[in-house]
Amino acid sequence: MKKKIVIASLLKPVDDVRAYWKLSQSMAKTNKYEVNIIGNSGKKEKDEKNIKFLHHKLDRKNWLKRLVIRELIFFRILRIRPSLLIITTHELLNNALLIKLITGCKVVYDVQENHGLNLSSINPTLLKKILSKFIRLKETFSRRFVDQFWLAESCYAEELSFVQDKFLILENKALDLPYPRRDFSSISMLFSGTISDYGGVRRAVGLFYKIQSDSPKTTLKIIGQVHDSSLKNWLESEQKNNPGLMLNISTTPVPYDQILEAIFEANLGIIGYEPSEVNREKIPTKLYEYSRYRLPFLVKKNTKWSKVGLRLGAAIPVAFDEENHSKISETFKNVDSFLTKTYPEDATWENESVKAVNSIETLIN
Repeated sequence: MKKKIVIASLLKPVDDVRAYWKLSQSMAKTNKYEVNIIGNSGKKEKDEKNIKFLHHKLDRKNWLKRLVIRELIFFRILRIRPSLLIITTHELLNNALLIKLITGCKVVYDVQENHGLNLSSINPTLLKKILSKFIRLKETFSRRFVDQFWLAESCYAEELSFVQDKFLILENKALDLPYPRRDFSSISMLFSGTISDYGGVRRAVGLFYKIQSDSPKTTLKIIGQVHDSSLKNWLESEQKNNPGLMLNISTTPVPYDQILEAIFEANLGIIGYEPSEVNREKIPTKLYEYSRYRLPFLVKKNTKWSKVGLRLGAAIPVAFDEENHSKISETFKNVDSFLTKTYPEDATWENESVKAVNSIETLIN
């Protein structure tokens, strides 16, 4: 009889890249576990060997329905009676405590964001600051019943005092997939992931226009989820005026296979963040993806991201707004010369997968 594992989320889709493509696939390959993914509707809905999908439909802005869905998730988990419950959001901590009291299962809190810091630092309001304190209080109490905290960023071990000595770092590194040979005859730029002002998408568009003025065949593809409707409207307006700007954006998560396809088709990525209290120590998933699949990428110089990117072998550090765009075009002409011929193992999910599976075996057994 295979041990049952539940990975539960409120807003992330059932085929979320971390929950499905990484964690669930790693567990399923052992053939020891039945993994049940509970989450928002996604592209995948048919069960696979050792993986079952239990989806609901939820708009992140519908707070009343969020409360109802939490109860639905509670009863779904209770019916499954897992040996291990992995929750991916602080909103399900109360559920996790009750499920553990009833079933005796082990609980893992997969910490993917420093929610308290995000709320109190990004466009802070009084309500956000109060909510930030409440979330941190709830997370601090959770160490009484959470068996292990999985941290998606190594910096969380320092930032989050509540994890103490009960944490395992599982970074969002890239899947082990073959990467293509790239054509560098013209520039095909890519901005992937969450689309936001915070992530620097407007900066990316501005840089694209400058480079395009030197190299008219240059294109920019923007792909990912966008929460800000005004930003979405702005991007769609810009696209109408420039056929070289291509969009695959949505208010719901874009399927990960489409993002991978975009990474494989591009030949110059953009990581447009400016360092801030919230992000300066974090490593974006796309930095690992671009490095693993040998996609050269522009990144802010003199940052942790540029240092990691240079070590992994695909980074082109720039100053963005102050950068001479013709210099970028010249660098691009010789980009193939500085890319290593083999992929960097330190950018891949392989080692993280082993850590996750070992942790599960220890927790359950």
